[in-house]
Order: sequence, then C-alpha cells, then structure tokens
Amino acid sequence: MGLDKKDREILYQLDLDARQANSRIAKKVRASKEVVGYRIKRMIDEGIIQGFYVLVDMTKLGYLNARIFIKMRNVGPRDEAAAIGHFDADPRCWWVNSVSGSFMDMGIAFWVKDLNDFHKFKEGLLDRFGGNMEFYRESFYSRIHFWRRNYLSSKQQATKYDLIPANSTPIEFDKYDIRLLSTLSANARIPLVELAGKVGLSITATRHRLENLKKKKVILGFRPKINLAKIGHYWYKVEFRLDDNRAKQKMLSYFASHPSIVYAYEGIGGGMGGGTELEMEMEVESHEKFRQVVDEIRVKFKEAIRTYNYYLWSTEHKIVFFPPEEFFKGR
Repeated sequence: MGLDKKDREILYQLDLDARQANSRIAKKVRASKEVVGYRIKRMIDEGIIQGFYVLVDMTKLGYLNARIFIKMRNVGPRDEAAAIGHFDADPRCWWVNSVSGSFMDMGIAFWVKDLNDFHKFKEGLLDRFGGNMEFYRESFYSRIHFWRRNYLSSKQQATKYDLIPANSTPIEFDKYDIRLLSTLSANARIPLVELAGKVGLSITATRHRLENLKKKKVILGFRPKINLAKIGHYWYKVEFRLDDNRAKQKMLSYFASHPSIVYAYEGIGGGMGGGTELEMEMEVESHEKFRQVVDEIRVKFKEAIRTYNYYLWSTEHKIVFFPPEEFFKGR
C-alpha cells in the first residue's frame, strides 16, 4: 500500500512523538490541521497504523528485560499459532514475534524482577512446551538502543535516540503512575482530559505526573505501531560476533547514522555459538537493500567482525512497553 511524501512525513512526525497535536505536525509538514487529521485517520483505517504505544523503561520500575528465541519441532501452523497466542496473552510478555526462515520460529521478550523470576518463567515454558521445542536461546538485554525511522523523511536530520540500560536506579511509583502508564500503553494519543478521567486525577495532576515520568526518563517517547508490510518494508535482524569488542561503540555510531537501522541490542548470553556481542535491526524495502546495508557494515568493520547471522521478522504479534494494571497485583 503506497504512501506519498506527505503521508511519510506525517508518519515520521508520529514516530518522533505520537502525542504531538495535529496542529503541530501540520506546521512541520506544511499542511493544514484538517489534512493531517484526515491522513492519520486514513492510515489507521487502512491498517498502516495499528495503534500508538508509550515507550517505557521498565528497569526504572525494578524490572529486567529478558528474551527467549524458540525453534519448535513436530508442530504444524495451528500448534505454532497456539504457542504465539499463549505468549501474546501473558502480561509478562511485552514483545512477541514470528520468524520467517528455518533458524528460529519465534522470539519472546518479557519482564522479570530477578533471576528467580526468570527461572519461574522458564520452568513454566518448559512444562508447557518442552516436548515441542527443538531448542531455545535465552538471554538478558543489557542495553536496548532505539532510533526513529529517518527513512520515512526526505529531510536530513539527526534522529531521536533512546536507551534502555539494565542498570537503572528504580524510582518510587504508585497506583496512579501505573494507571497512567497502562492507559498510555493502550493508546498513547489519548487526549489529556480522557487520560485524567481514566487515571482518576485532575487534569493538572495528571499533566504533572506525565511530565515527571518523562523527566525521570521512565517515559522515553510515544510511537505508532506501523504495519511494515503495508508500507513495503521488511524487518531484518543481524547478530554479530566480534573479534575486536572495542569496535562496538564505532559500530553503534554507524548504526545511529544509518536511516534504515532502527534498533540495536547488547545482551548477556543466548546468541549463536553461545553469545553475540552486538545485534541490530533494520527496516528496508527489499532483500537486495538489506544485503547492501550488511555488506557496507562488513566492509567498514571487516577487522572486527568474526561472523554474523541474520533472519527476517515476519509478524509482530505484540509490542507493549508497559503491562496492564493487573500485572502489578501481588508483586
């Protein structure tokens, strides 16, 4: 489904800050407020935009980000879909994705309080699906790097950048903060008046809490969930093993400068051959473009890269950076 230049610029502005008012976006893309509102509604109706979410650093609330990749065995598409549905329904899981290819079948990211909490999640996974798993890979995210989709815009500009580390100092929070973040997780563009009503506070108090959570970097941004297939893009992941770990920062700087590279990860455990030093993800128009970007990286950092592996994300079933309110009961 094609997007014209104006659609892409609007989508880019939403990717920078999905809570921007239509009037503010209109000034930046040189269109009327009514045109911006119409185009956003059309992209929602056509399934290009599948919702809006808040980007939250859960480590500030005392949680770690863990991940498991799974390769199934002796299952058909229906059984695989049932497994996906199980993780999708689990409030501990914030990201659930299918893999296209023979390397893996699915990836799941989830929140845990500590190693014991991780052990409980893993035991539940093995009890339920152990007989249908060929193998799995487990790891913790130590640093998650986010860039915005500069490829959507025709303007050359520095991209917005956010980082979720694994060593944040937890802040104090209460039920109103949880309610506010849960509401924004379901719809990051909800008007402030409606947000206040759902939180149960005045508009002034709600605005203050919202700004305070942004100031403390609990809230890192507000983004649209984009159906990449409908804008003609593919989502690839590349895992790198490095011979020279000192090159990692230079590689991250290169990723930051590339308009098609949108995520990078540093983790503990779980990669090919026992571990990967660096992972990145890109959104591109074709496999040929993917090969071009990877080959540029291989040439530029050939002395540092020992080997690499890649695969294609086929379907993003779930992406939420904050769980529903019920998640915190009894925790």
